[in-house]
Amino acid sequence: NLIDAETLMRKGFTSEVMRSPELPKKWYIPKRNGGIRTIYHPSSKVKLIQYWLINNVFSNLPIHNASYAFVKKRSIKSNALMHATAKNKYYVKVDLKDFFPSIKYSNFEHAFNTYRDLIEFPRIYDQELLQLIKTICFISDSSLPIGFPTSPIIANFVAREFDEKLTLNLNSIDSLNAIYTRYADDIIISTNRRGKSAQILNAIKSSIRKVEPNFKINNDKIHICSASGGSIIATGLKICHDFHVTLHRSMKDK
Repeated sequence: NLIDAETLMRKGFTSEVMRSPELPKKWYIPKRNGGIRTIYHPSSKVKLIQYWLINNVFSNLPIHNASYAFVKKRSIKSNALMHATAKNKYYVKVDLKDFFPSIKYSNFEHAFNTYRDLIEFPRIYDQELLQLIKTICFISDSSLPIGFPTSPIIANFVAREFDEKLTLNLNSIDSLNAIYTRYADDIIISTNRRGKSAQILNAIKSSIRKVEPNFKINNDKIHICSASGGSIIATGLKICHDFHVTLHRSMKDK
């Protein structure tokens, strides 16, 4: 709100953190398929400002309706149910490679300017706000870090343009009537039209080429499958042949 904005943006209030922010702590976690994933943990001072941004700025950022991760009242279950309730039989599942790190501050600024009219925050603070976000929410190479509390909502906001473009591309495919959802980096597209997987993949690739940021498809995680051949796994949940959703065996064992 306006009072909080005036307080935070008043000269000197955040200057100490802005001038010399404490470096985040790092943890290194091995990936299942090899390689290392770096997790960042911000300092307490930085985290305080990050949560202010979440509550007063980022909560107003417009995200696309296809986005299901890190969204209130949405979950892996509601994501799977979108496809199950449509009783769609044919699925294309794609993973976006290095989703958070592929998002740069310049991508956020582009999205901020593109959707500025939809963001409720006093415009007189835009310059200071953008500099604050760049310093507080991105790391030294201007990439979006895994582990910051601000990263999920920033990622969803930046991906909005991609979600819009992909939705338009899917709608242009004759009689496809697809359901599209994105759970962070996991894309699921389902339809009852057989033999459309090549067109769907082309729609995804075309959307990536035409928008920011420079997302890349993980070619090792492209799955084309049919419910008629058994169950479908959607973000860890199983969509059974009768279209009810249940836990996958791998999750039951945990």
